[in-house]
This record gives sequence, C-alpha cells and structure tokens, in this order.
Amino acid sequence: MEDIILRDYGWCKVMQRNNKYVISYDVGGIAVQMMEMDITKEQAYKAMVDQYEAEKIIREILHK
Repeated sequence: MEDIILRDYGWCKVMQRNNKYVISYDVGGIAVQMMEMDITKEQAYKAMVDQYEAEKIIREILHK
C-alpha cells in the first residue's frame, strides 16, 4: 500500500501507511537523512496542526 501524506513540512512528513501513522523527519546535519517512527492517531492529528506541534511530538518520542 502506498503512503498517504497527511502533512508535509519539508523537513518532516506526517503519513498514513496501512492504517498506521508514521512521522518521517530529517536527522541529518549537512546532508538530508530521514528517520521514521510510528506514532498514534492522536499524535498524528497534533502533528498536523503545524510544524511546531510536529517538532514537539518528535521531541516527546525521542526523550522517552
């Protein structure tokens, strides 16, 4: 199944894949290097509000 991009901020994408939600974001310094994480539906909706909320979701997940 194809990814459905729900929101694209350039450095970060919120996607739906096979009834799951995924956030893909750039962790690279000089070169772009994308990392993906599964997120909940609630986190996906928060991340779609704006890029600042998306960044908050990423930080929350990384600091668990």
